[in-house]
Amino acid sequence: MINIQNKDELTNYDHLDQEELKTLNYLKSEKPELLVGYLSNVKAGRRGIFQRLLQAFIREKLIPEERINWINGEVSKINVNLPNGRLLQVSVGKLHSLGRFDLTGDVSVIDNSLSNELMHPVELIELLKNEGMLEKATTEQYERFKHEIQNGVANLTLALTGATINHQELAEKAKQFSIDSSIEWALHQKKQDKKFSPLAFFEQCVVEGHPLHPGAKTKFGLSVEEVIQYSPEWGGKPEVVVIAVSKDFCRTTSIDETTITNWLFKEYENLQPVVEAVLHNKGLQLSDFELIPVHPWQFENTLNAFYEKEIMQGKIIPISDFVIPTQSLVSFRSLAPIQNLGEKKHHIKTAVNVQTTSAIRTVSPNSVVNGPILSKIFKAIQEKEYGFDGRFIVLEERAGIHFKPESINISEEEQWKLQANLASILRENPENYVLFEDEIPMAAASLISKSPISKKPIVIELIEKLAIVNHLDDLNEAAKLFIRKYARTSLPGFLTMMVRYGISLEGHMQNSVTVFREGELVRILVRDFGGIRILPSRMWKQGFEAEFYPGSSIVTDEESQLHNIISYSVMQNHFAELITCIVRTLEFDEVELWEEIVNVSKEIFKELKKDPSINVQAASDEKAFFQPLINLKALATMRLQGDSTAYSFMKVPNPMKYWKGEVGE
Repeated sequence: MINIQNKDELTNYDHLDQEELKTLNYLKSEKPELLVGYLSNVKAGRRGIFQRLLQAFIREKLIPEERINWINGEVSKINVNLPNGRLLQVSVGKLHSLGRFDLTGDVSVIDNSLSNELMHPVELIELLKNEGMLEKATTEQYERFKHEIQNGVANLTLALTGATINHQELAEKAKQFSIDSSIEWALHQKKQDKKFSPLAFFEQCVVEGHPLHPGAKTKFGLSVEEVIQYSPEWGGKPEVVVIAVSKDFCRTTSIDETTITNWLFKEYENLQPVVEAVLHNKGLQLSDFELIPVHPWQFENTLNAFYEKEIMQGKIIPISDFVIPTQSLVSFRSLAPIQNLGEKKHHIKTAVNVQTTSAIRTVSPNSVVNGPILSKIFKAIQEKEYGFDGRFIVLEERAGIHFKPESINISEEEQWKLQANLASILRENPENYVLFEDEIPMAAASLISKSPISKKPIVIELIEKLAIVNHLDDLNEAAKLFIRKYARTSLPGFLTMMVRYGISLEGHMQNSVTVFREGELVRILVRDFGGIRILPSRMWKQGFEAEFYPGSSIVTDEESQLHNIISYSVMQNHFAELITCIVRTLEFDEVELWEEIVNVSKEIFKELKKDPSINVQAASDEKAFFQPLINLKALATMRLQGDSTAYSFMKVPNPMKYWKGEVGE
């Protein structure tokens, strides 16, 4: 972090780029109390994106392997021999599996004996472009990528600024009760405040976003004020607006006959009379309308712009006298209603026409239609699998709705835009599945985030608790026990779904809600079906048939797509991140933790292969699971190619290859 030594540094902004200056100018005029904190976090914000960007360029071979030298010594370094004869150099700490590494110093360019430090991640992009290493990107793609990185750097710095203040306040409160971990704090608050949601609390502890994506904090379309107002790391509490839409202009879906409108009336007892009164004043009948919950940003920024005609016609009517108080979750557009614990109100997935990381966060008609269909299938599968012993649950998307425009004189692109920008899905509340007072739910993304109280990663707090409960003096042994239990709870569900039913769930850390008791993972809940893959032939074999939204990308006829989703989302973007975080803190060989996962996985595949109806596909999946090289999603490449929907992959060594598919080999 930059240490502000004197007041001159508060008035000299020459070192800031345009996005940082935009943020700073807002703070100067509207939130001057954050000014010093923002300047203090500039270097940390830049380094956080440098870490992701340089890793992506090296892992995805945008910097060719033959140009890279890994120098091991007292201070380890990465040297990159640039085409024009200069040397790119950075100090690194620990090297991890899957090409991950930790930057410990500045990124410098050495020309003869002169060393020039790169001050901003965009300078790295410009350097590689000038060296002829980003030729496949068009000018438009290159410029957009640069802008995404600039925006992400400014927003990461802003997020760190807010976290510094919020965490300090929280730590002081915890100190008053002699509480020294976020886990203890959550258990304490549950008893003190019936509206306290441990799930939302831990989701709002996720400050830095995606651990690998160079655009982890990119938020295109939001002003600085809106980032602070709505983002989870700022404790965002959006007030959801309810919109009445003529039944002729919307499509509803549900797992039964209960629509979103029915659910909203049931869960918010004062809503129905308000809606009836608004419609009655316009001479309209409630029976002719459905309700769509809308994010306040979307209400303010897109409703009048996109649906002016329908509003004028009385086909879309905002219910302005009623709002639903919510808390922002990690995914930004998904919101948790503020409610008493045990009320079981649904989480609301809303459409927001802004880009976070690499995608516009609207709600596609595909998701609205497919969600309830898939929910019924998953419920039936869980029954067939004896509920996975209560340890693995796929959260239902109970009901959905999207606007349905008149298709006269309207292009397909315009039709999709209007459908996706006024849409919503109601999803089961994960806290419905918290069964005991001392159970704590959190998104798995929270595990690798810093505890606001102990300043350790939250997963380390859990490992320390597990060590105490199991009378273990050695934290490394406790870490191995933690991963073993974590794998035994989560992997049977993920692997059985893929092998037996041909469904690969996108179980990355944001989509996985973990429930802990005394430091042990006792239950895992999987949410969001947008990135899953289904091989219908396997599903049909088990007696399941479904008609999904036409052209849905979730349906595939390639086994390899099933393998990629599990490999990337579950093994790389979940287990590998967890393991990397643990060994950064506890300083031991991550191979020991991967060995625990290998042992558990082999047991699961061994059981699945006993079923003669699926033993061939189980063996095929097992071979892919343990192959020496696995596919890594190329996040920077996808952004530079300007397509976030078509996945690009690179080959990387499988961290489980050490056993060559056989434990003990």
